[in-house]
Amino acid sequence: KNFKGIGTFFHPATEGGSTGACGPDENDDSDIVALNAPQYGDMSSKSSWCGKKITIKGPAGTATAKINDACPECKHGSLDLTPNLFKKIVGDEEIGEGDITW
Repeated sequence: KNFKGIGTFFHPATEGGSTGACGPDENDDSDIVALNAPQYGDMSSKSSWCGKKITIKGPAGTATAKINDACPECKHGSLDLTPNLFKKIVGDEEIGEGDITW
């Protein structure tokens, strides 16, 4: 199944802490994403999405990432990417956001 949404980026260490909602450590260079709240489910527990590998396509390219965190403000289909992934999938951070499918 494919999902469409907006790709944004966050800095795990300073925005939300170095531990994701799913548990494992994360940093700016990690190939991880924060999943939108509607798909993540209950924010106070680990989602069934945790640890799943997904392939994300965007204007700058395609990359594989692991779901490791939750993005409370993200809408259905959207993902919050680490800066490392954002550059590969969407482009320069100055862009801010871009259309993605995964």
